[in-house]
Amino acid sequence: MSVTLGQAVLLGIVQGLTEFLPVSSTTHLALAQRFLPGFAQPGILFDVLLHVGTLLAVVVYFRSRIAATLSGALSTDPAGRQKAWKLVGLLVLAVALTGLVTLPLKRFAIEGMTEFRRMGFALLGTALLLFIAQRVGDARGQGGRALEEMRPRDAALVGTCQSISAILHGFSRSGNTISVGLFAGLSRQAAAEFSFLLSIPTILAAAAVENLHAYRHKTGPLVQGGSLPAYIVGMAVAAVVGYLAISTLLRMVVTMRLWPFIVYCALLGLFLVAFGERISSGFVGELRLS
Repeated sequence: MSVTLGQAVLLGIVQGLTEFLPVSSTTHLALAQRFLPGFAQPGILFDVLLHVGTLLAVVVYFRSRIAATLSGALSTDPAGRQKAWKLVGLLVLAVALTGLVTLPLKRFAIEGMTEFRRMGFALLGTALLLFIAQRVGDARGQGGRALEEMRPRDAALVGTCQSISAILHGFSRSGNTISVGLFAGLSRQAAAEFSFLLSIPTILAAAAVENLHAYRHKTGPLVQGGSLPAYIVGMAVAAVVGYLAISTLLRMVVTMRLWPFIVYCALLGLFLVAFGERISSGFVGELRLS
């Protein structure tokens, strides 16, 4: 098994474009891998490392917010320290609930990476969720609570709903978490920022789990050295393209221009519902479960 440089570049572009736009990056990666001649990977480690690339994009884009939070956590000012640790606590709570729901269903989630009809129904669910979010955003305008006013129950709700995206591929992680944040009463900006910040511990946790699994089963890029350059290239491409996609989504969320994503998810969802079984039956990627 190996991932070529050309495949890594293409998949890095797909990951970077679709991770932050509410269209389900996992579905697009699975489709791209389905039609790449000779592509094969053990488990989902390569996909996770592509997500690490987009994680780097989030860290760079929100570097000021992250630096301020770290500085505040170590500050001697009680108010600043409390504010910083509150945000950290909300993120930890959300990602902990995501893991609590997701880890027991990991095998089901991996098997779903070849079930394109199932992804189609999930994409239709994403379209419906975005449609409701669009209506809520239009009705609320620029109102809603700021990130500093977020409550633990808001983070718990977002974290629990984020697990749906990890289990049922086709439900967009960004679309899911931003929409739920809006439903909880957050402002557009706050819902989007928390979604992006939440991706940092979420992706780090997933990468740690998959790298440990790859090390134990000798399927990682460090063991199969020929794939290591491709893994690095894929991560780098995903990081650059993902950085550009973040600003696009932030602008569209703040101005509530979600209709292009609603229409796209609905059309792709209908296509996969109609032809997903045929695509799955011809699936040529090797996805070995250990």
